[in-house]
Amino acid sequence: MLWIAVFLPRLAGESLGCTDSDPQPMAVCERLIVLQPNAQARAAGVQPRIRRATALALAPALRLIERDESRERETLEHLACWALQFTPSVSLRHGPRESSGPGRHAACAPLGLLLEVEASLRLFGGRAALLARMRRDLSDQGFCAQIACAPVAAGAWLLALHDDGLQADSEARLQALLAPLPAGLLEHARAHLDSLGAIGARTLGALDALPRAGLARRFGAALLSELDRVFGRQAEPHRWFEAPRSFRSRLDLLAEVSDATVLLFAARRLVHQLSGWLGARHAAVAGFDLHAGHEHLPATVFRVRLAEPSRDAVRLLVVLRETLAATRLPAPVHTLALHCEEIVELPPADGALFPMPASTHAELGLLVERLQARLGREQVQRLRVAADHRPEAAYRIETIDHSRSPAGQAPASLTSGGLPRPLWLLTRPLPLAERQGRPWCERPLALLAGPERIESGWWDGALVQRDYFIAADDDGRMFWIYRQRLPDPDRRQGWFMHGRFG
Repeated sequence: MLWIAVFLPRLAGESLGCTDSDPQPMAVCERLIVLQPNAQARAAGVQPRIRRATALALAPALRLIERDESRERETLEHLACWALQFTPSVSLRHGPRESSGPGRHAACAPLGLLLEVEASLRLFGGRAALLARMRRDLSDQGFCAQIACAPVAAGAWLLALHDDGLQADSEARLQALLAPLPAGLLEHARAHLDSLGAIGARTLGALDALPRAGLARRFGAALLSELDRVFGRQAEPHRWFEAPRSFRSRLDLLAEVSDATVLLFAARRLVHQLSGWLGARHAAVAGFDLHAGHEHLPATVFRVRLAEPSRDAVRLLVVLRETLAATRLPAPVHTLALHCEEIVELPPADGALFPMPASTHAELGLLVERLQARLGREQVQRLRVAADHRPEAAYRIETIDHSRSPAGQAPASLTSGGLPRPLWLLTRPLPLAERQGRPWCERPLALLAGPERIESGWWDGALVQRDYFIAADDDGRMFWIYRQRLPDPDRRQGWFMHGRFG
């Protein structure tokens, strides 16, 4: 097995929007103690675990935000939804609340995810490619992560707690990486650090070298059991995370936003979470709603609709950006909420050695979606084949809307053994002269093929009775012409040109 551990050291601040990218000095605090300052606050001298009064003295413009543990859990669950696109074996990792020292205040508990990905490596191009994609997605969502991997879950988690990028290919390599790590990484060793230090057991390797019976008798069986789980000598049970049946995610903005295009940065996290949730359900979405909450007005709803279902986060963000750019906000926004209720089952993609037409089709769909978001849905139309033998009624001009078409329904088509039809039809058939029994179009035309008899339309009052021919002139230009099959006093008789071949 291969486990990937994702430790989120700044989740308390990131769940509330307190990030290093914000130009204002901010910090998350718990009662009187500062927990997580951002980069601007750290530059002013604010450090974790100092008192609020000291932090405000160092940075008078510091903005303090109270920690919200429920928001942390909610954010972690949304990240678990995102991680389910890589493997169904995702487990939430809740660490214990650490004592901050002499006082009675507590520091942030380690929070993160554990993923068992051995069976998924081939699908994502190997371990390196999978890790690179996970780092990129987490960065796009605004999360700082320490990622490690190992064949043992508890061992991978300790590696991630200690440093970013540690990787163990085997249990022997895992033991070599774990041996120099501080013993304080173990939950059940933190209460005994002074005693362990007195006997020289300051690292995991030194702790593991102690007699097992004496270690359990003096420091408790729980410490010995945790040590065995870390080194892979004892199995560890896991509770797998299950994705909710519908997707709803909410994000409070630290400051009100008046420009709709600026909302894209905050909405990026919600869209990536939606993409992961869809991947976990092997589904796609034809659209979603982004609700922008105002103080005293109803929420502004941005309705994002796709030409065809997709779960690609990049594609969803491109259409959302065009939708935001075409909207003027009635008031500043303080909250974003993304809702997605209806999903479409998506068959798994099969690998191909060479590019397939499906890739071109996807690019065309993305272009249509961008045009619809910028110009409006009714302004982007397409020609669709209709089941009618009459050339002027064999197509429809309609708005592109995948959601109106029943799933799996193919477009209408005509499969007849008649003559080839030109792509260029005239708006109205052009009357042709007739000389010596031959149709003329600036010069005499020779009939090459035909006739193809079309007699249809009696049910809607637009009856046609025609015999179609393919004709050509002396220069080789080819035409699609017809003549009325039966005399009709209400219509002109003779030859007509209905289209041209390229």
